[in-house]
Amino acid sequence: MDIYKLEELQLQVEAHKNIKNKLERLNVDLCKNIEQRRLIEKSINYEKTLRIFPCQAIGSFALYNKLNENYSFFDEAQFNKITRFLQHVEEKEKRYRDLYVNCTNNYITNSNIPIEDLKKQQHELKISYQLLSVLANEINGDVVSFNKVYNKLEDAGMFMTIPNKQNQEYLRQMSSKLDNVINGLKAVFDSFEETNRYLSEISLETSYLSSVNTDISSHLWDISSAMSSK
Repeated sequence: MDIYKLEELQLQVEAHKNIKNKLERLNVDLCKNIEQRRLIEKSINYEKTLRIFPCQAIGSFALYNKLNENYSFFDEAQFNKITRFLQHVEEKEKRYRDLYVNCTNNYITNSNIPIEDLKKQQHELKISYQLLSVLANEINGDVVSFNKVYNKLEDAGMFMTIPNKQNQEYLRQMSSKLDNVINGLKAVFDSFEETNRYLSEISLETSYLSSVNTDISSHLWDISSAMSSK
């Protein structure tokens, strides 16, 4: 092989190496762009999801006031236990707020924000509000439903005194306990929904009768006006 062919082959090898290096760099850039696009799409989905969530949970505030309003209907032991459950709910509200801030502050740059923890916390708070609402409102109303909820919570250990060092572990355990309580009280809440539907129907009937009476009154007024003008 003469020297010219050898040099030509070396040049071809170098050209292929350069092409290979360029292709490798392009592939790296392409992978980076794909990953960046994936993160952007994920952050957009996160943003859409986060719009559904309220920025904070404050349901305990109205129930706190209702408990104070109905204080005279409770005995001391009951009120102390329910207040302890209220404190657990307030702790969960703080936890919800911390998770919400974490998610909203980091969803653009972090693809692993605790969105599932936020959903779980919201779910637990909704159950807690349902239960606490019965305790706060029905002590001087539907006493049977009040006692069903109270007894279920007590049986589940939701009124226990928890040392501070164990409090976080207890709050983590609340999830399964709350689900068990709400499942055990399904009939109670179904009854409340049925009552609300019934009251709503009564309200609609009352509104209809009121409008009919108004029409009749208006018609009579028209007749009276017509007669007086004769």
